[in-house]
Amino acid sequence: MIRKPVVFWNMDSVIKLTEIISRYHYEAELLCGEVAVNARSLLDVVAVHKFQTVELCIYSDSCEDLLKELDLYMERYRLEKQPMIC
Repeated sequence: MIRKPVVFWNMDSVIKLTEIISRYHYEAELLCGEVAVNARSLLDVVAVHKFQTVELCIYSDSCEDLLKELDLYMERYRLEKQPMIC
């Protein structure tokens, strides 16, 4: 199992994430605290996309192809969580 924090910046990013994950055969969920939703379901992802901390949980040990496509979501999370240095 692989867990990665992700962030959404608009509704298009939510739609694109579900489209990307749906192309692969990995089981995937989005975790928000105690809530877990199907990452392939647009309705489920829309329900949790506003939460501050969202983790993508992929039930596979080898899914580099999917992670590479989703790198923008993880990179954006890293950029938003970095402290601002002036």
